Amino acid sequence: MKIAICVKQVPDTASKISISQDEKEVESANIRLEMNPYDEYALEEAIRIKEKIENTEITVISLGEAQIKNMLNKALAIGADKAIHLESDRKFIDPLNTAKILAKELKENEYDLIFFGKKSVDNDHHQTGILVSELLEIEAVSCCTEYTVEENMIKIKREIEGIQEIYESKLPIIITQEKGKNEVRYPSLKDLMAAKKKPIENRKVEVEKDRITTSKLEYPETNRKPKIVGEGIEAVPELIKLLKEEAKII
Repeated sequence: MKIAICVKQVPDTASKISISQDEKEVESANIRLEMNPYDEYALEEAIRIKEKIENTEITVISLGEAQIKNMLNKALAIGADKAIHLESDRKFIDPLNTAKILAKELKENEYDLIFFGKKSVDNDHHQTGILVSELLEIEAVSCCTEYTVEENMIKIKREIEGIQEIYESKLPIIITQEKGKNEVRYPSLKDLMAAKKKPIENRKVEVEKDRITTSKLEYPETNRKPKIVGEGIEAVPELIKLLKEEAKII
């Protein structure tokens, strides 16, 4: 089985964000960069599938600047077999152009299972995996959590408000990953050293002119007044609703 995981490097969610003087991008000089958290969950699920199915190969693919090689090395240390760096000096590439470049790369290798995180935590677009599905004419299921693979079939679980859905599909298929029930593993020093022997293919890519451009970045309002939702255990459902829908932190 051949599994591909498309990953993106994003600012650490704990980093303090500063906007550039032209108000069109985030200053990256003092920001720690890491793998998109939803992509980390996708990698974990792919590794668990590999542990159950012999002769499975995992390839991580990323589009971006030169510094993403550190992230790719970490992915190899965690358990991927090889990595492909699609190199561009563009800091921002819109979802459609990103999807076109990834679809071209994915089409050349005929993967059985293609993972994306459900979104990247920097731009929050929720688009790339589904756009690639359309471009490759491959079925896709979004926001998934659990998988069972048998021969050329996959059973997929996804959770929506109060309901768990179960899908079955033939391979190949594209999946966008929600936070999984499995904890993400971290590489040991031995794993990091072994990763240096694994291959990273580098390819320069041409990027079309974006159809979406950033006109301005602004800081969110910070003068919100505290909100009291109630007292005791009866207030918990309303608190959870507000944390999801307004604060967007769970």
